[in-house]
Amino acid sequence: MGLSSYIEKVKDVLRGRKGQQFLDKAESAASKATGGSHDDKIKKARDAANRAISPDDDRPVGRR
Repeated sequence: MGLSSYIEKVKDVLRGRKGQQFLDKAESAASKATGGSHDDKIKKARDAANRAISPDDDRPVGRR
């Protein structure tokens, strides 16, 4: 199994409900750690993460 297979498995997990909850908590923790002073950058990072894990085709997130 190559590295790309592992990357796809991680993306699949992050697309699911628990993966999204994990990203929500990470976003919240980063905001709390910076006292909210970098919320715009944190939001941009979250948006980039969502784009990175989005499926390459038109399938709904979390479905195969």
